[in-house]
Amino acid sequence: MKSRPTPTRILDDDATKPAKPIVLVLLGAYWPNHDATGPNQSFRAYVTALSDEFEFMVVGRDGPSGSDSAEDSRGRWTDDGLVKTRHCRISRLGAEGLRDILRATPHDLMILNGFFDREFTIPTLAMRRLGLIPRLPTILAPRGEFSAGALGLKHVRKQGYLLAARGLGLLDDVRLHATSEQEADEIRDGCPWARDIVVAPNIRALGPPPQAVAPAIDGRLRIVFLSRVDRKKNLDYAIKLLANVRAPVTFDIFGPANHPAYWAECEQLISRVPSHVEAHYRGLIPNADVAATLVGYDLFLLPTRGENFGHAIFDALEVGLPVLISDQTPWRELERIGAGWSLPLADPDRFAATIDRMAALAPTERIALRRAARALAESSLQESDAVARMRVMLNGALRCSNEIAWTPR
Repeated sequence: MKSRPTPTRILDDDATKPAKPIVLVLLGAYWPNHDATGPNQSFRAYVTALSDEFEFMVVGRDGPSGSDSAEDSRGRWTDDGLVKTRHCRISRLGAEGLRDILRATPHDLMILNGFFDREFTIPTLAMRRLGLIPRLPTILAPRGEFSAGALGLKHVRKQGYLLAARGLGLLDDVRLHATSEQEADEIRDGCPWARDIVVAPNIRALGPPPQAVAPAIDGRLRIVFLSRVDRKKNLDYAIKLLANVRAPVTFDIFGPANHPAYWAECEQLISRVPSHVEAHYRGLIPNADVAATLVGYDLFLLPTRGENFGHAIFDALEVGLPVLISDQTPWRELERIGAGWSLPLADPDRFAATIDRMAALAPTERIALRRAARALAESSLQESDAVARMRVMLNGALRCSNEIAWTPR
């Protein structure tokens, strides 16, 4: 295979210069004021770490449910000093204008996010297969979609797509990006015909040590949920288990509620919680405010159906907030470490009992939990080789891709 020459690119201006390899990232969640979501944090982190070696460009949707929040960057590229960005309106057939963008934008490597994403990933893979866009080196990050809980949602539809993708050869020359050995095993189980799975952990930076937190004046246990409001994140499960909690608690929900039918279901559940449980939806929260917000709570609750990393979980641990999560994430053995609990979803009574147990802890015991949570966040980064492995993954895709000659159609 011939080596790839150093590219020369002309983008939005007239300056022509030898360029770093251009990595074009399709990330549907990347819209203004949505920076707290996990994929966006991961993306910004590896762009920051590797921007001296690669040039990154990102194409995202224009906002939740086709809003006009990113209207100013539709049809053109904007530059925030770290990454060039372009937004697309979403229609029933996916991102509008995606084919033209992929044909017109010079790039050496493409990264897709979300295996079952119907807005960017599936149309792009189909266009690659049909020769409608350049068939350049491509990496696909499933983002935890092959965990048992996540794969079980809309199972028949997902299995149908897997069969179609295999039959059509959509992934024949696509590398799948797992963020842990656990996720790699899940991908192999759910997609055994995948040819190339590369493990590169998520990249995160550690914030300053958290400040001391005073207990609530009214004595309530302050519980927080921070994530997307959808079935995968399992907010309805969290609300239901609170009905069996005996201790007085406050439950605050942060995150985008972009699925009206599901949110209406959650609202109905909230209306039926017992009087000693106060539940409130607090809306979206900018990433810059996450740490200062989370530190004011006593417990982080996320009974997710599956995470390949769990950025919100890390956000909680980072500020010393103990976590109560499902056992469908890489954050295991939390109770042994003393940083929280990871429990099976099949046992909601155990979740409820753990909340009551947390509410009954003495102040010194809560302080110990907070210290252990922060220590876990610190140790997870000290032991991480995430930047090096991400670099290897990108360079490996550029060097070793089975690139197929492209004839425009």
